Amino acid sequence: MAKPDHQAMSEMRVIEDAEQRGRTDLWPFWRKAYAQGDPLPRLECKVSRPVHRFDEGDPLPEEYKGLLLKMLRHEGERAGNKSFLGLMGTCLEIAEALFPTPETKLLKAEYLAEELKHAIMFHRLAVGLQHDFALRDVPYAHYSFHLPRESWADDAFFHFFVDLNGAFHSRDWRESSYVPLQKMAATVERDELGHSEMGYYFLTEICQDRRGRILAQRILAKWYPAALDMFGRSDSPNAPKFIHWGLKSVDNAEIRRLYKEYVDRKLVALGLDVPDERKNRRFL
Repeated sequence: MAKPDHQAMSEMRVIEDAEQRGRTDLWPFWRKAYAQGDPLPRLECKVSRPVHRFDEGDPLPEEYKGLLLKMLRHEGERAGNKSFLGLMGTCLEIAEALFPTPETKLLKAEYLAEELKHAIMFHRLAVGLQHDFALRDVPYAHYSFHLPRESWADDAFFHFFVDLNGAFHSRDWRESSYVPLQKMAATVERDELGHSEMGYYFLTEICQDRRGRILAQRILAKWYPAALDMFGRSDSPNAPKFIHWGLKSVDNAEIRRLYKEYVDRKLVALGLDVPDERKNRRFL
């Protein structure tokens, strides 16, 4: 049975109130980023394509539904995905073992709370799309999720790069032909950019002295190629299909190019040297 509108709105106010009470001078990090203007580049489709729009419960073309499920498997943030919950557990363990101050540990706790909010949002999307998908465990296949995080700097790069990948994809979903995804895209984009900015804040702290910058420069060689590889192969045969159906606006090469421009500026501002973009890459 569907909940009355007033009950749903009351529940949303409870969530919004909880988020407001969690705000500090730093958290959420997206607040400062967006206060200075739109921080992310526009992702514009430059090819002619038909206009598609599907809502929850609409009959979906077989190819469209298959591509949408493929995208959501890659996303992974679902309450019913055991691998996502395992990743959150690892994040807790890293914070307890490696984070240097109570303040930074609290920031990581706020991050985890927001990721769990996303897990509920994507769970609802999955239930509306295909019931048996909602509880399907989808392990994280990309190697960036399995790189060792042996220091606070490792974890800072993880958040700066990996969460930023989520922000870029969410930016693309703002124009998604699948209405439930389009509706949640702005919130997920905002939060994920904030998580990336949290990682960048940690990196700023780490790079304040020579020792920290040397450490960051050394492990950047591990994280930079993985970050660029997260967008997949430039010649992916599925990219034109995603674009045709309105599930993406640009191909892997274009979103990677824009992402690289963004992260390179931020790395240079830290006083770090940008690595060779082709070195140690697995997906070109």
